[in-house]
Amino acid sequence: MLEIKGLRTEFIHYLEENHPEDQHPAVTAKNALFAYYHDIGTPFETILRDEDSMLAAEPLLMEHFRKVGRKNPEEEAAAYRACWEKFRAFLESTDRLGELETTEEQKEE
Repeated sequence: MLEIKGLRTEFIHYLEENHPEDQHPAVTAKNALFAYYHDIGTPFETILRDEDSMLAAEPLLMEHFRKVGRKNPEEEAAAYRACWEKFRAFLESTDRLGELETTEEQKEE
C-alpha cells in the first residue's frame, strides 16, 4: 500500500533534483496530493493510472474549484494536472506506481 505522507518529502527531493526549473517544489508536491486529501469525485489512485485518467479528472477538479470559489478554476486545474504528471513520473522512477493499483484493489474488496 502506498504511504503518501512519507512520499511527499521524497517527491520534493525528486523535484529538486529532476526539475530544477520548479522554483516551488513543496507547492508542486502539495498540489499533486490535493486530490488525495480532498474528494474531487474520483479516487486519487485512479487519477494517476495513466494520462487519460489525469485528463478525465481535470474537469472534476475544475468543478471542485468552482464550488469553493477559486478565481480561475480552469487554469488552476491545468496546473494541478501538471503536478499529477510529475508525481506519476516520480512514482514510476521509484518503482512505486504498482503500489497504487494495490491500494485501489484493496479498497474494492
